[in-house]
Amino acid sequence: MSKICLLIITFMLCYSFAAGKSKLTLGNVTFKSLFADPDVIPTADFKTLIVPIKRVGNLIIVEATVDTLEGNFVLDTGAPYLILNETYFRNYPNMGNDEVVGATGVSSGSYATIVRDFSILDLKYNRLTAQVTNLSSIENGRHIKILGLLGTRLFSKFALTVDLFRNVLYIQKLGKDGNIPESELFYHNPFLISPFKYLDDIMFFKGSVNNNVFWFAFDTAAETNLLDYQKTKNIMSSMHVMGRSKLTCIGGFSFEVIYACFDQLTIGEQTFMKNQVLITSLEKIGECYGYRVDGVLGNDFFSRGIFTINFVKKEFEMYIYTNQ
Repeated sequence: MSKICLLIITFMLCYSFAAGKSKLTLGNVTFKSLFADPDVIPTADFKTLIVPIKRVGNLIIVEATVDTLEGNFVLDTGAPYLILNETYFRNYPNMGNDEVVGATGVSSGSYATIVRDFSILDLKYNRLTAQVTNLSSIENGRHIKILGLLGTRLFSKFALTVDLFRNVLYIQKLGKDGNIPESELFYHNPFLISPFKYLDDIMFFKGSVNNNVFWFAFDTAAETNLLDYQKTKNIMSSMHVMGRSKLTCIGGFSFEVIYACFDQLTIGEQTFMKNQVLITSLEKIGECYGYRVDGVLGNDFFSRGIFTINFVKKEFEMYIYTNQ
């Protein structure tokens, strides 16, 4: 049930930020376009910043500070930028509407704002653009106070390494060649190296499912892997279907979810066996991102090892926990 709840959250959040796109309509709800954020350069007085993380369910939680308010944020590579929870930031100035209009004609608050100061320990931003939206679904689903989501744009000049076994996040500066300096490397000999496309602040991997090519979005806030039904239906016979559910989401939009497992997920030159997945329509997520999404790589994928995202080189690496 928790995976279903987080799937609904994935749909709701995706629709609310629709980054850089003109308009998205879902059921009776229309989301207008968001802002174009300038390239903000952070203050980073470190070579490697070591940040403790917490796990709540399969979510990766990082403590950060917005102005004077400190609290929990979800590390979310499925979000393009900083997202703030309107429960705690509803009084922040509206710099441009990205309003959500329901069938009753009543608007709920989803808008761009300016944060004076944002920091994760010694990583600091001044006058950072963010979006304020409703994140109560995450709080209610996981019973934890969530101030916001940490999207990829915050880390576009760095490499991130996530060690879920030690509950540590490394934020690292890169050399002129785009690599982590040798003296700052904590992990060696990755068993997986894969390039990724970085499109509108979203990561996309080319991979395969049972030898069929798929394009995956990579989302550290997705508690399971997802596959698109239309893309998957022709190879469903090669999977083991364990169950089905029908859910109704925001705007009256309903969708079917199929629980399944399959043998071969290949990313780069590495093949992963015994994969679990939820299969549903990802058409609206594709509209949100502006690119076709055949699947989403979530916790079931990245929890298999320690992983590094190099946003400058657009390269992903994964390490076996004991290989250090």
